[in-house]
Amino acid sequence: MPSRLILSGRVQGVFCRGYCSKYGKLLGISGAVSNLPDGTVQVLLDTIETVVLENYIIMLKTNPRNITFYGRIDSIATEKYYGSIMGDYFF
Repeated sequence: MPSRLILSGRVQGVFCRGYCSKYGKLLGISGAVSNLPDGTVQVLLDTIETVVLENYIIMLKTNPRNITFYGRIDSIATEKYYGSIMGDYFF
């Protein structure tokens, strides 16, 4: 079952979509990232593996590979997603 993440904080205009994409690629996850009108960022992940999802979230929060990201993620809300993987930045 795909997952939907909503990232809150200073996440738009700070290379967040590229940041999310790079960690997705490192974990072998495909997905899409989009800026939302309310200032958050939506990440749709095509994975059913809970451990992979948890590792992805940890990587986004801690940036262990020191990938360029000029903002900050204050919170990440997670939910199951039942639609197709769509967005403006695919990985």
